[in-house]
Amino acid sequence: MPSLPSRLSLERLCFAFFGSFLFFSAIFCSYTRVTNLFHLAAACFLVMLWRRPLFRQDLWANPRLKTGLVMAALYLGYYSLSNLWTTNPLNIESTLKHGLYMLCFLSMAVAMLNGRYRTQIYLAIGVGFTMLALFLMGIDYQNIMSNRLMSLQSPGPQNVIDVGGYFAVGVLLSLMVFRDTGRHAVLVLTLVLLVALMLTQSRGPLIALGLSLLMTSHLGIFTRRNMLVGGLLLAILVAGFALTGMGAVMVERFEELAVQVYLRLSIWHHSLHLISQAPFFGHGFDAQLHFTNYSGEFITTTHSLYLGALLKGGIAGFITMLLLVGYGLRCALRCVREERRPEAAMFLFMLIFYLSQGMFNIGNPGEFWYLFWFPYAVMMTNPRSTPALLNPAQG
Repeated sequence: MPSLPSRLSLERLCFAFFGSFLFFSAIFCSYTRVTNLFHLAAACFLVMLWRRPLFRQDLWANPRLKTGLVMAALYLGYYSLSNLWTTNPLNIESTLKHGLYMLCFLSMAVAMLNGRYRTQIYLAIGVGFTMLALFLMGIDYQNIMSNRLMSLQSPGPQNVIDVGGYFAVGVLLSLMVFRDTGRHAVLVLTLVLLVALMLTQSRGPLIALGLSLLMTSHLGIFTRRNMLVGGLLLAILVAGFALTGMGAVMVERFEELAVQVYLRLSIWHHSLHLISQAPFFGHGFDAQLHFTNYSGEFITTTHSLYLGALLKGGIAGFITMLLLVGYGLRCALRCVREERRPEAAMFLFMLIFYLSQGMFNIGNPGEFWYLFWFPYAVMMTNPRSTPALLNPAQG
């Protein structure tokens, strides 16, 4: 049996690597050196599973995690198999490897969030997103305000919509930390991320964030005092935008929303045409769009995760997605009953966000690990921290 110091150092080492991976990956998206931190964290986590029987038993005794991993494994396994009916069936090895990475990521995230490190994990991601926001507002603000694709200067996601998704998730994480700690300084992160979200060229993440918060809000928060405070903050934001000229920019963006809707509809129409050609099992994992839209733009993605799932996996694959999403929604409803409304809002945000964004969510660490898989992991956590899960006294 390992000594107490070795268990302590192994637990802390796993958290150090995993927390560092979450922090740096929030800034440097898809960088190989950052991904190596995940590999180190996974290695420590697997050693903990091997060397600590009680930790292993407690982890698998968690019914939320067990059911969630089964749903994720069905989804990941089916789409890995879908490589077999593509032009490159040998890609199944890579997809299976990525699927195992994600199952390990989910297990580690739930173990850490159910243990003593919940606040630190949320802060690591939230601070990382805030640093990315400050960098982009200071160095690349003109690009995030006017362009769809990020410049080479940006270390974050290539698409400004995903950048906006980062900021929205960061807002929710900071609200969770504020609720759990009561530290008003955390609201500085909320403010910075919210301003950065409003500056981005994309409207989708802002709309999804507003809808998710509205759908999970308790009627009790709409008191006269809260309404007055909210109105005052809104007035300050409106005044700031008006004085800086950003108000006109925001109005113009929402006026362009109708144009973007028609562009999306044309892409979805073409996607559905391709889906109808292989409705049951799809075109396989590597399927993409290859057409020029009426706007003259060459389109390769479905601009909807759900249509991407249908294109690649057909009805059979979409059923596995519905099982995964359905279980997440069930957990989100449970979070509402447990008064964990920001957690539920995060999952709903993800579902709304991916209605009009994304192609797929299986691969090496990238933006979708934060925008899809991390909210799903949060749904599998317990309502209160349970330090016993990562308690060094277990042997």
